[in-house]
Amino acid sequence: MSDATDKAVQALASRVYDRDHAEPGDRDSTIDFAFEFVTWMRANGWEHRPPAARIGLTPVTPAPTAPTEVPYGLRGADIARHALAQQLSKGDTDGR
Repeated sequence: MSDATDKAVQALASRVYDRDHAEPGDRDSTIDFAFEFVTWMRANGWEHRPPAARIGLTPVTPAPTAPTEVPYGLRGADIARHALAQQLSKGDTDGR
C-alpha cells in the first residue's frame, strides 16, 4: 500500500472509530461525515478523476444493448431492421 493510501485508511479508520464511540445525539449525519472526509482527502491532494483520465486514455463508451425482445421468426438482417424500427419509433433522442 502506498503512503498516501495508508494515510487515507488510517484517517478514515480514526474518524469511523470516533463516530462509532460518540453519543448518538452527537454524531454527524452520514452525509456530513462523508463530506468532511472527502474534504480532508481533497485538502491532502486527492483529486477524483476517472481511471482513463489518470493515464491519458479516452473513456470507453459502453456498447448499446441489444433489443431485449425479438419477435419470433426473425433472423439476421430482419432482427436489425426490427431494432432500428423500434428505435425510430421512440423519436430522436440522440440529438442528431
